[in-house]
Amino acid sequence: LVGAVPREEMGRWYRSADVLVAAPWYEPFGLTPLEAMACGVPVIGTNVGGIADTVVDGLTGDLVPPRDSRALGTALHRLLADKVRRFAYAIAALDRIHSRYSWKRCAEQLSAVYATVAAVGRATPAVA
Repeated sequence: LVGAVPREEMGRWYRSADVLVAAPWYEPFGLTPLEAMACGVPVIGTNVGGIADTVVDGLTGDLVPPRDSRALGTALHRLLADKVRRFAYAIAALDRIHSRYSWKRCAEQLSAVYATVAAVGRATPAVA
């Protein structure tokens, strides 16, 4: 393990990996898998929280039950042994990042939320 890595070097470190394993028991968002996917790295993650929402099982990576070391080991062994699957996951991961998590997409979604909230304030009150 290399320890702390300067932010400007993180992309290089992610891209040097064949796969990222994210195996928490609880994870509300899961930024690390998103960063790996943005670098074209497939993810094996536990099927919890944000990871379950961002990693598409069998498309951008593999999801395993939390606290199941056997399933995690099996998924890791299978993915490391299959270069074609890793490449397919990497391409799908990049596509998912660009279509759902780009800054433009996030800004559009946030703008839509603001527009909805603003419209609620302008709604005509109901007459009793």
